[in-house]
Amino acid sequence: MESKSGVGRHLKIESIKHVPENLILQILTYLPVKDRCIAGRVCKQWRRIVRDNSLWRHVDLLQYRLDLTKMWKVLRAHFSPCLLTMKIRGFAHSVGRKRKRASVSDAMLKELGNRCPNLWLLHLDDCNTDNISVESLPRSLCSLAVTQSSWQPRWLKDKHQFLANLEYLDLGGSVRVDKFDLQDIAQLSNLSGLKLNGCYRVKGPDIEIVVKGLPSLTSLDVSNTYIDQEALHHIARHAKNLEELHVAFCTSVCDSSLITVTLGLCNLKKINLSGCVALTMEGLKSLWSLKNLEVLILEQKPNLSSKELDYLKNGFINKIDFIT
Repeated sequence: MESKSGVGRHLKIESIKHVPENLILQILTYLPVKDRCIAGRVCKQWRRIVRDNSLWRHVDLLQYRLDLTKMWKVLRAHFSPCLLTMKIRGFAHSVGRKRKRASVSDAMLKELGNRCPNLWLLHLDDCNTDNISVESLPRSLCSLAVTQSSWQPRWLKDKHQFLANLEYLDLGGSVRVDKFDLQDIAQLSNLSGLKLNGCYRVKGPDIEIVVKGLPSLTSLDVSNTYIDQEALHHIARHAKNLEELHVAFCTSVCDSSLITVTLGLCNLKKINLSGCVALTMEGLKSLWSLKNLEVLILEQKPNLSSKELDYLKNGFINKIDFIT
């Protein structure tokens, strides 16, 4: 005679079978990649549903560290022309021998480009770029992020033809990015967005190369770098199309340099001045002249009283998002 527990399990399995497939598919979209793969082990029906291409349009693996062998398994099992965005985390800052492990290779990137011709965003976090070449990147990329990674100097040298569609580049927190790399970045003439936040080798004079070479730039992030007043002068003079500027925790940002920025960048919609401790009300008032400003980020603000902050807010003609 079948036990009560056995009957219960049988009923659960039968009830699962009666759940509409479109509902299961919708539920699976909310699961992380790992849990989604585990769900595919429930039964043959679920395994088939998990392989539905609609579940693999946006693949975010940043919460995992997968070595090259596992990455190949994921690629071969699930990636198709439906894939649009992919995010990978490597081992660059792992401890011991793990640091030498690779999550991507030239062969894998080429296969990715062949299988997924519609991939437009690739994010490599905590990776090494010394074992991969720009030539292997999918040609369809419009957005490339190499963040918190070990950057190979001159990785982009004479490679702009392989990134003809690239519009957005994020190197935030990557080490060894210097002025020579900025010279190479300046060759990517279609760039409209560039993030260099935390790239500690980026200094004031280096910025001139970038803003002169990238006339289409609308978003620039140089937070936590060693830019100086001269750099801000070049930004204000050459990056006339900028709509978004982040200079958080740049100690050289002072009243006079901010006034220069507001006079030169009339199209600014968003500016981040968090941690710019040298600023006073005199400089901040110059922001009132920015008619298109929508967002002002002033976290870890200068030594301003609540009364002064209210005075600053009330000085804007249009209502803006004031983030403190």
